[in-house]
Amino acid sequence: MAKAEELKVYALGGRRVVYVAAGRGEGLRAHLGSRGYPSGVAQAPGFDRLELERFADAEAVQAVLDHWPR
Repeated sequence: MAKAEELKVYALGGRRVVYVAAGRGEGLRAHLGSRGYPSGVAQAPGFDRLELERFADAEAVQAVLDHWPR
């Protein structure tokens, strides 16, 4: 996979995923969840990957991410 941009919503089939620096996934998961976008966190060396519900509104989630501190 090419390098993914942090805090950008990607579509993988019917799933929406977001990549964030390692250690920031749980905080972002809580932030998105408090705004009505539940997700799960998968941790890997160097990054965390949030997996949103199937067919989550990518534009709405991206609007929330745009206000998350980088």
